[in-house]
Amino acid sequence: MAIEKMQKFHLITFYGKRDTVMEQLQDFQQIELFSAENYHKKTDSFFSQMQEHPEADKIENQVGNVSWALSFLEQYIKKPGMVQALRKPLRHYTLRQLSEHANTFDWQNVYSDLRQQDKRLRTIEQKRQELSLKEDELNKWQYFDENPAILSTFNETIGLLGTVPNTELNHLKEEMRKLQHTYLEIIHQTSTTSYLLLLFLKEKSEEAHDILNEAGFQEYEYPYEDKPAQVLKQTKEQLQQLASEEKSIKTRLKTQKNNYENLGLVAEYLDGLLMRVNANKYLLQSNYTMELTGWIPAKQTEQLDQQIRQVAGKDYFLEFTEVKEEEYSQTPVLLKNHKLIKPFEGLVEMYSLPQYWELDPTPFMMPFYALAFGLMVADFGYGLLLFVASALAKYLLNFKPAMKQNINMFQICSVPTMMWGLIYGNIFGRQFSFQLLSTDSDITEILVMSMIFGFIQIMFGLGLKFYLLWQKESAKLKALLQAGAWMFFLISVAMIAAGMVLVPDTSLQTIGIVCLIASLVMIVIGGSLDGQTVIGKIGSGLYSIMNITNYLSDLISYTRLMALGVAGGSIGAAFNLILSYLPIPAKFTIGIVLFIGLHGLNIFLSHLSAYVHGIRLQYLEFFNKFYTGGGRVFKPFKSSEAYVQVISERKQEQEDK
Repeated sequence: MAIEKMQKFHLITFYGKRDTVMEQLQDFQQIELFSAENYHKKTDSFFSQMQEHPEADKIENQVGNVSWALSFLEQYIKKPGMVQALRKPLRHYTLRQLSEHANTFDWQNVYSDLRQQDKRLRTIEQKRQELSLKEDELNKWQYFDENPAILSTFNETIGLLGTVPNTELNHLKEEMRKLQHTYLEIIHQTSTTSYLLLLFLKEKSEEAHDILNEAGFQEYEYPYEDKPAQVLKQTKEQLQQLASEEKSIKTRLKTQKNNYENLGLVAEYLDGLLMRVNANKYLLQSNYTMELTGWIPAKQTEQLDQQIRQVAGKDYFLEFTEVKEEEYSQTPVLLKNHKLIKPFEGLVEMYSLPQYWELDPTPFMMPFYALAFGLMVADFGYGLLLFVASALAKYLLNFKPAMKQNINMFQICSVPTMMWGLIYGNIFGRQFSFQLLSTDSDITEILVMSMIFGFIQIMFGLGLKFYLLWQKESAKLKALLQAGAWMFFLISVAMIAAGMVLVPDTSLQTIGIVCLIASLVMIVIGGSLDGQTVIGKIGSGLYSIMNITNYLSDLISYTRLMALGVAGGSIGAAFNLILSYLPIPAKFTIGIVLFIGLHGLNIFLSHLSAYVHGIRLQYLEFFNKFYTGGGRVFKPFKSSEAYVQVISERKQEQEDK
């Protein structure tokens, strides 16, 4: 229940073993590399920064090609539903298995074929757009049952095809009628435009064109050889052929599920390979050797030595060194907790990981968070349902590790939810015949209990602060006058409250007031320790008194434990009351549906509120008493696992056994 102890490792081996050593380190999955120059601050000319890997550009290009192929196929491959996808077992591969697959599966040919099909689909789309415009044009002239080229063969007459706005059509007809020996036919008409055939004598050409120009006539040049109806028919046939070809291509693409899955394995392999070749920026080299450094959990050092020996034999130098205090800020953090506590690590990571020298707050936060969660839901039925749903989800579905930990967290929280449900006597909004506390009549008692819960957690946080300061030789006085003084203050307040309410006829209240005054003096002195000058010390000491309001508001924040627990139970009871008014036939028909729907909504809101407000209590009321945070997450040198789960050879051998 702590932060994993880290060590630095320093490896030197022959340059010729670079690829096999780097692959072995990636398979190990328990190291984080950093620049070797950071290890050797006084690097001489014997070692130099390693140049970019000669295959880096080629591999990066291959990664891009496979990524494109996956994205292209993803448009057509039928995706399983969420439940179906979760029912599917997670695929586990080692780096060696991925390498063998990438070298045997002809993915380059698949990629080339997909590029050709994509190019053809784009050509079809472009051609279809052109034909669609052509079809739209011909639809307007299809009822002109002659070849428009005939209009240019007349000796005495001029024939024109063109358009005019509908607003000018009547005026055009009148003017053309005045011209005499003219013919005007409407071929097609839309809401705004009329498509016309015009015939007039050549001797009247100048007058006719003046009339047409005045009417906004736009002449149409027919570009085809056959009649419009014939060309339109051919165009529709071409569109149908393109649609049929497109459908055929997409049908073939939809059947390439195996290629899609195989390309995913290739992508995972190439991502890992690119990570290895890009690791050159972490390495130093000489004429014959290479040098690399990194972080490793201390318990994994012996295993790393064995891994290197498998590929380097005796031709390597491996050194481990302890982390120095001045290196704590750069040291990565890896949390190490019991399986019951580990699911709550995600809550700490959302806030901030501890720094390497700090305490991991997860084991201290876990019981408080779980109890607070249960207090804010406080229904045996809701808790039982959450426990069963979590268990079934883990049994029937296959989740990635991070998601599985979240489900484990909710399953653990369901236990105190059932416990508090029994204390309150609530099950799906109904009350048991026995209750230790009633959400109807014991509101004050529940409120006091919530405040006591907050008092205990805040005191616990201050106790942790006291412990952390006491560990430092130079901070023991601060431990007494900063953490200890506030603990003394809160105890004094509790004594005064108890003397006023519980035992008013005793001297407890007087003792509490004396202790309160003493604690305030200690708080002022403790605050003055942060000042640099005399004026600064006086100001810091007096300002520290202002934190009284922060502590009181922290205690009041815990009333939400009572408020949400009572609210959820009251809402559930209100739903049950509404359902009780239904006639008996309706209770066993629509009533069942309403019961499930209404309580389902209340369950969702209750659990969501408990999750969010429980986190808030830990972050604002608990962590700020002792926790700094700001640690850097441990980033192991391993595959990205974007497509499949990549496991080490050692773990694969254990699973096979």
